[in-house]
Amino acid sequence: MRAQKTMKGRRSEQTLLEIIRNYPGLSQYELAKKVKWKMGHVDGAVRRLLNSKEVFITVVDRNNRKVNLVYPIDQKQSNIVEVPNSFLKMENPSWHEKAFIYALDSSTIGISGRELPEWNEISCFSSAIPIENYEGKISIRIPENFVRFYNLEKKHRVVTINGNNILVTVSGDILEIKRYPS
Repeated sequence: MRAQKTMKGRRSEQTLLEIIRNYPGLSQYELAKKVKWKMGHVDGAVRRLLNSKEVFITVVDRNNRKVNLVYPIDQKQSNIVEVPNSFLKMENPSWHEKAFIYALDSSTIGISGRELPEWNEISCFSSAIPIENYEGKISIRIPENFVRFYNLEKKHRVVTINGNNILVTVSGDILEIKRYPS
């Protein structure tokens, strides 16, 4: 009976790990909804994945509530935004050599493959930066002045696509990063 539970637990962990790799940064509640499991099942699988050094958890403050966001262990918090090419219209001249990045407001960074006069007009500051295109993704390094302005090293962020533009919403303080026990 114990071996059967262990096999079932491993299958649960692998199923959940696959979803975490495909959708990094979901909360345990969001994971439970995605796999249609009860919270206890998800919590147990996440704890086992954490103990086996396959995931880490970032605890963020969302509207004065602590939320655990689960990431695969190989995902690094960085100042790089990566988006699959299939999410964007890659036709000329957009998204080839440069990206135009705009500080739109105190919580939103706008990134476009072309200059946008309307964003330039309302932004606090902007920059043109090189794009790396590899393995079917574009990769954009957020400039240091944006990192400092938005305090990105201590904030959670969500990347979304709006039309053919990328929006980075900066929200919630990172309170703690939980890694596997030493």
